[in-house]
Amino acid sequence: MELTVIASSSQGNAYVLHSHSEALLIEAGAPFAKALDAVGYDVARIKGCIVTHEHGDHASRVKDVLAYGVPVYASGGTVQALLPSLKGEYKPEPIPTDEAGEYAPLYLGNFEVYPFATRHDAAEPLGFYIWHPDTGGVLFATDTYYISPTFADLRTVIIECNYADDLLARNVQTSARGLTWSLAQRIRASHLSLDTCIGALRANDLSQVGNIVLIHVSSLNGDPPRFRDTVARSTGRPTFVATPGLSLNIDINPF
Repeated sequence: MELTVIASSSQGNAYVLHSHSEALLIEAGAPFAKALDAVGYDVARIKGCIVTHEHGDHASRVKDVLAYGVPVYASGGTVQALLPSLKGEYKPEPIPTDEAGEYAPLYLGNFEVYPFATRHDAAEPLGFYIWHPDTGGVLFATDTYYISPTFADLRTVIIECNYADDLLARNVQTSARGLTWSLAQRIRASHLSLDTCIGALRANDLSQVGNIVLIHVSSLNGDPPRFRDTVARSTGRPTFVATPGLSLNIDINPF
């Protein structure tokens, strides 16, 4: 199984987990043609697309994905937020919840997807714990300022590391790219910082993790080499920053 990064920024986000027989698209914020290219234009391999929330950099291409007959899944709140922009017969599937508000798992080919609530300024944002026999546990978490659950059998972690507090404060003081205090407060209340990312990672058993992939790094308030090196030192695990075209072997037994 491979992870291929299609896009990872405030301009667009999309990632593909894929093997020779099946694939899962995570986020629909980049041209779907790029995801098709990652799977050799074999659309039948894509068992589904899961979307964390309705913001355009994560969901602007949902209509294109649906037009190819690929089912799209998101929370009920996200689906409702997307409906005004989705005119036609194709609609995403809302992930059902039980009486306690727990999300039902999704079974997409051999991918088992377990949604969990995140904290972001969106209708009903989600993160995903994904299990596949070829990968073990894969955590995907983005656009949240806090991750409450911990996860078993983690082998790959794909996690937001959006900004550093010192860089954000400096850029507010200098009004870099028009960054205001109110916008900085929104960033703090909706994204994982370097410190909170490390805290979320350390809350889990990382002993079997082969790859940590840092996603959605801010071009203004982030520092990819610093973030990579700091997370690697803090966790002792191989760490990468997501860039378009990055491809990693995430097999549970890579050798």
